[in-house]
Amino acid sequence: MDDFFEIKLMVGGCYYPLRIKRKDEFVYREAARRINDKLNRYIERYPNLRKEDYYVMTAIHISVVNIMWESFNDTTPYKEKIRQLDKELESFLNCESEPEDKQ
Repeated sequence: MDDFFEIKLMVGGCYYPLRIKRKDEFVYREAARRINDKLNRYIERYPNLRKEDYYVMTAIHISVVNIMWESFNDTTPYKEKIRQLDKELESFLNCESEPEDKQ
């Protein structure tokens, strides 16, 4: 069975044929819906701009949201804290497991 198939997405009044994995169809259709929603909002809010300007504004908006999600999902600070706590715990356990000196 072929996992790929062709769909046609309408974005900004134009159809775009794409060959995608069948399992990703919903994501592509949802992306097109969101792009169209954002385009329409900019068209309503700023009715006298060129069509290209609406696309650029939409691309900027989507890129900003994407960057914000990337920084939101950045686990680097947590990884460093876990490493630090792991070292402290290891040090503590090593001290606990050492036999006491008998005098």
